[in-house]
Amino acid sequence: MTKAKAITTELSHNMNTQKMLFRIMIISLVVLFTAYVYLIGSITFNVIARKSLESTIANLTTEVNGLEISYLDGLNSIDKDYALSKGFVDVRQNIFASRNINHVAMR
Repeated sequence: MTKAKAITTELSHNMNTQKMLFRIMIISLVVLFTAYVYLIGSITFNVIARKSLESTIANLTTEVNGLEISYLDGLNSIDKDYALSKGFVDVRQNIFASRNINHVAMR
């Protein structure tokens, strides 16, 4: 008799081995079902979180666009009269800083 036939014959006649294999199959089925439920739940919650983040990004983009428009409006409203009202003064003689290569600081 071949080895495969001997194993199948033993399994068909030995009730303890059948019970053990049945328990192993049930436990593996429960473990696989639990892993399946976990993975499906994880995917579902990740999709929901992604949708929430997409809506948050859309809201923030809208807010940034509004701030850019208000900045550009404020930038156009700045003129000489506004600067003088805030305490800036008109400069009569411009003073510029320049670098002279002939003067070098020595330590």
